[in-house]
Amino acid sequence: MNIITSNSRYIVRLTLTLFIITAIVALMLAGVNAVTVDRIAQLELEAKNAAMAEVMPDTTIDESKTIENEDSTVYYAMREGELAGFCVEVAPSGFGGEISMIVGVDMGYKVTGISIISMSETPGLGTRAQEPDFLNQFVGRGDSAPFEVGSSGEGSIDAISAATITSKAVTLGVNTALDAAADAINRGE
Repeated sequence: MNIITSNSRYIVRLTLTLFIITAIVALMLAGVNAVTVDRIAQLELEAKNAAMAEVMPDTTIDESKTIENEDSTVYYAMREGELAGFCVEVAPSGFGGEISMIVGVDMGYKVTGISIISMSETPGLGTRAQEPDFLNQFVGRGDSAPFEVGSSGEGSIDAISAATITSKAVTLGVNTALDAAADAINRGE
């Protein structure tokens, strides 16, 4: 009977010790999160603003005319008081998760630029979608057929070797952005 009581006390003491350690670590993590959450949000906003400036240079964003859809957010890009185009935020699913990106679209439904804000794709493969060689395939195009990866024709995009899923995801994001910009123009806002 002594052995059972001794083992029970040991188990209770061990459990209580682990619980206390876990509680302290959880409180520390909550404290770090509380201290850094505002800074992280600020850095994300700065990255998004820099991406918009990259894809629609020499414009300002009219925050009062932002359109949020299920799969995109459309920002109106103004130049000298006139609508110059749109910065469209999309996040298609790639191989490693969402690919957060901004696509610039001018008033002629052409892509002015693409900036990938964040992605979790395979380093050296999927991350090559951020390279100008891939992204520049879209620039200056888009007023006709939707883009497609690997098929011949007007909307053809060359996939990144060994990263077809990522290539298709970015292409889907660009097509989604073009559709969202067309919807914004058709709204006449």
